[in-house]
Amino acid sequence: MDAFRGRLNDNVAASAARIRAAKLPFYEGLTDPQLSATLARAFEAVALDLAHGEPQALLQRMREIAVVRSQLGVAVMDVVTGLNLGFQAVSDDFAAHHPDEPELRLGWERARAKLAYAGAAVLADTYLQAREAVVRAQSEALVRLSLRVLPLYPGVVVLPLLGELGAERAQQITEALLAAVARHSAAYALIDLSGVPSLDTDEAVQLLARAAQAIELLGATPVLVGIQPAVAQSMSARGVSFRAPTLADLASGLRYALRGLGVELTQTR
Repeated sequence: MDAFRGRLNDNVAASAARIRAAKLPFYEGLTDPQLSATLARAFEAVALDLAHGEPQALLQRMREIAVVRSQLGVAVMDVVTGLNLGFQAVSDDFAAHHPDEPELRLGWERARAKLAYAGAAVLADTYLQAREAVVRAQSEALVRLSLRVLPLYPGVVVLPLLGELGAERAQQITEALLAAVARHSAAYALIDLSGVPSLDTDEAVQLLARAAQAIELLGATPVLVGIQPAVAQSMSARGVSFRAPTLADLASGLRYALRGLGVELTQTR
């Protein structure tokens, strides 16, 4: 522990130089003071763990690093490689300054192995959890965006659907449509499927049927627009037919709804 602390600043500098030479993408974005400060905090954590005999402070540091780096989109291997370069710098420093003290060097290598293994494991695990949290939040945001029902004209609303349709979204989609139809006193609800690549499950087909039926119960007319060829083929193969009108695109659906409302359409050159 004394040997490690006595050369801590020198090893921070040596580690920084090795990381710079490795040209790791994330670390290249750090200034020299930022890189040195990051390494110094990690080395201080290692010193504490050498004193306690167990990896604790370094593991906490790795958790903090994993959360921040994952949010920045940094590759976990960049962090692991930087960790290993720092440990190797210390090993080389011990070899250079304590060549005749094999027990001291062996003690460091044992401690290094324990710290490196535990640190990398915690780093990877926390990194994965943090990335999953980010992906989950992004997914939820996309779902919210994909469930925005937009008023196109008094009495006409549209729900643009994006991505795959599954059972999990059935209730959300139906609730969003019904709420919008009631809120806007809509007579027509356009369900835009142009952003749906396929309907691969019976659940997805039933989703559309339930949504259309729910709209009809409120006295509005559901209109399916923008059905892709793959979706049409899937529906045909399942023998599915809808009472709701199906039109080629959103513009056609809007024209259909406006005619139903008695709105005169004029063509412009």
